[in-house]
Amino acid sequence: MIWSTWHHSIAATMTIFALVILLFAPSIHAAETVDLHSQTWYVHTDMVTGVQDLTYWQGVIDAALAEANALVEGDNGPFDTPCCSRMNRSASVAVFGTPLDGLDVLDSLADQNFYTGFGTGSVAFLLDSMTYCSGSSPSAIGCAETPSCSGNGNDDPDLWMAVTVDALDSGILPSVIAHERGHNACLGHVSANACQIMQGAATSPGNGGCFTSSECSNFLDGRTTTSSGLDCDCHVNGGGLESDGTSCTEIASGVCSGGVCGDPTGDAAVSLVASAHPGDAGTFAPDDALVVSALTGGWSTLGQITPTADDVQGLAYATDSSTLYGVIPTSGDDSIVTVDATTGAVISTVGSIANGTSELISMAYHPGATSGTGDDQLIMLEVSGSSGAVVWVDPATPSAKNTYGSLIWSPASLFTGLAYDSVQGMLYASTPFGPDGLYEIDLGTCPPSPCTSNQLSGADVPISDGSLSYSPDSERLYLLGTSFGGQRTFYRSIDPVSASAGLVRNLDELTPGGLAAVGAVPEPGTPASLIAGAGLVAWFARQRRKAD
Repeated sequence: MIWSTWHHSIAATMTIFALVILLFAPSIHAAETVDLHSQTWYVHTDMVTGVQDLTYWQGVIDAALAEANALVEGDNGPFDTPCCSRMNRSASVAVFGTPLDGLDVLDSLADQNFYTGFGTGSVAFLLDSMTYCSGSSPSAIGCAETPSCSGNGNDDPDLWMAVTVDALDSGILPSVIAHERGHNACLGHVSANACQIMQGAATSPGNGGCFTSSECSNFLDGRTTTSSGLDCDCHVNGGGLESDGTSCTEIASGVCSGGVCGDPTGDAAVSLVASAHPGDAGTFAPDDALVVSALTGGWSTLGQITPTADDVQGLAYATDSSTLYGVIPTSGDDSIVTVDATTGAVISTVGSIANGTSELISMAYHPGATSGTGDDQLIMLEVSGSSGAVVWVDPATPSAKNTYGSLIWSPASLFTGLAYDSVQGMLYASTPFGPDGLYEIDLGTCPPSPCTSNQLSGADVPISDGSLSYSPDSERLYLLGTSFGGQRTFYRSIDPVSASAGLVRNLDELTPGGLAAVGAVPEPGTPASLIAGAGLVAWFARQRRKAD
């Protein structure tokens, strides 16, 4: 793990340094106006060399700003107050300093004074590294000027902040930028929830985007532009978020998901349902159903999955029959159940697997070669002690277990998430085994045992308690799990073809048991005609990708 100090502060009287649900549903509310933080960005001349020219660094900064804005604006769970505020650069990224002047490393009070007296207005620096911020700070990756809260609705003049390439290399530059701009907006360090932007220590692979209501208010007041002319399309003026699936105009044919306007053929088109234990991460009792934004990871509780003490340890959505299945392992036979995706209630127990002390701990859906239900499979991992086997049932006869083959990795109980990519014809499993954490299991190699499996190189998603799902609408994998001994909850969207993962989101805490991409999930009471419309939009999105 990588722990890096954000910066140290001096308390004084002077300035302180410191899814688609309803794609046809139009927005019926006035959108909230963006409070804009405009900054002039600088890169030291010694960093502008070769391939890493000024165009390269401007691209790095722009990408990080976009992801930082998504953290601030988007929903990260019940603790979070999504904040309609964005950061941008007010001009092209510029070069500062002279060759070998040492200012690419902030390592002294003299350097700090240089940044304090640099230019006018809000400025930001991307540096090579820093070891000083109002005192020795050898592991710092960010430093910022922190004024007192004036409540005047404008940023105080001549504020500066600095972030480092170390933050970029650790994959946490977006959250560092949001954090340091938070200090510019007079916010101090906090520790109430691990997903908070203003946590005093940055943690790879990512800090969260959570603000409290008062932190959001201060961040809004720290704006530099009083009339940005921009709107948060997915924020309702006066408070609250538009429902996931509401149309938005910030991007072409956009769709709201988790308070952010997203691509209707990407993560915003996916609705996720999880079985989980809300609250402290690492508490493994997944007896609640959650709805999760595939774009931001933001979640809310639908309700208790079942009134009994049984926990659903795996979920899978059968697209051919529009059925959400779950598996409940017990001390005796394990149960296959169907679950209401809108409420989380168990509808019925449809199968019973006689497997004694062995347990079914994860589930994936294989649609077969046809669009009918006759060749569907529910694939599960069955574990006994440290060993495990990949098994499957026909949803039509879910008490009849079939075996693909054994798993060579041990302990098999750590393979807690399964997802079947119907485009690539590959089964994926989530584990905390590093360095990559995501395994491919080739089912075609299983008979005879064992099944051939290997880590998906480049994924870099070693997660504990991992729940995994695949969406045929976005053709992406979704991973929800914990890390750091269960202290934090992380969410990733992953391209299984390139093994590249999107921005790591540190969510309000929960421990997942299962995750399923359920496609078009209507809200309770939604008219059937609109539900059908949502399904048609998802179908057209798939055809559009195929045509491309």
